[in-house]
Formats: sequence, structure tokens, C-alpha cells
Amino acid sequence: MNGGAAPAPGRPARVSWLILAYRLPARPGLTGTIRRRLAATGAVYLANAVAAAPASPAAERAFRRLRSLIGEAGGTAQVLRAAAIEGDANLVGAFNAAREQEYAGIIAGCADLVAAVADTTAAGQFRDCDLREMDAALTRLSGRHDAIRARDTLGAANAEATRSSLAQCRAVLDDLARRVDQDLIPH
Repeated sequence: MNGGAAPAPGRPARVSWLILAYRLPARPGLTGTIRRRLAATGAVYLANAVAAAPASPAAERAFRRLRSLIGEAGGTAQVLRAAAIEGDANLVGAFNAAREQEYAGIIAGCADLVAAVADTTAAGQFRDCDLREMDAALTRLSGRHDAIRARDTLGAANAEATRSSLAQCRAVLDDLARRVDQDLIPH
């Protein structure tokens, strides 16, 4: 175990994992499809054609669907439940690193959106369609955040920074919308 130390806040002492081990037939594009779908579940690769995700009903459903898809394509797959005997911290670290990378993409997207608002405001060439496009970009970032947060079951480090970046984006866009409504910026 961990020498009697308490588990990290918000994280169980021992994680139950789902493992998908598979063998694919040689079919163009199938490997990419499986990898993309596994990434969408939040799974991390332990080895070639062996992926793991913290056990949850959603992850189990996704792994079962992937197993069926692999079988229909002529491959084989097994879905296993496991607990790490050694190396749990490494597996948790890999899982959290994947979430942190996803969160970093949202933080960068928020920074780009805030910069675009600043550039548009400074240029004084703002149009209503600009606000709609920026709102749509924020909606996409928020949707990505919701999907990542749903699979971030082990508490990735920059989850709070991502929420803060999204809140800043919302505030900047709300301020811009108020300024446009008050005709402080020509449109």
C-alpha cells in the first residue's frame, strides 16, 4: 500500500481499472478508429493494444462497445477488471497527465479567445457576428471541458485552472456584449 499515509483528497486509496486488450485484423483505418474512441473514454495505453481506464459504468459500456466493434471487424478483445499490485501511482499519473493535456488545450483556447476579444475591441471593427462566433467558440470549449471533467475521476491537477479560464472567457464575452449593447464599440 502507501505506508499508512492517507490517500490524496478526492481519490480512493486503490483504483479499480478496466483493461481492454485487443488484436485487430489488418484493415485500413481500424487502428485509428479504436485509438480515437479509446481516447474519448479517457483510456491510457499500457502497451500496444492494451488500454486502461478507471472502472465506471460509463467506461465499461464504452469498452464493451469497442469489444463488439473489434469483434465485428474480425478481431478479438477482452475486457478485464483489475487492480494494480505495483505501479498504481504510475498508472494514475499517466491517466491524470492525459487529462492535464486535454485541460491545457482548453486553457490555451480560452487564452486565444480572450486575445481575440482584445484584438477585436482594439481594432474597433466589431460586428454582431463576431460575438456569435466567439460565443460559439466558448460553447465548444465548455462542451470539451464537460466531457473531460466527466472522465477526470482521479483529480487532474489543472482542472481548477481550466474552470477559472472558462470563467474569465465568460466574463470577457459578457463585458463585450454589454459594451456593444451600450454602443461603446461601433458595430
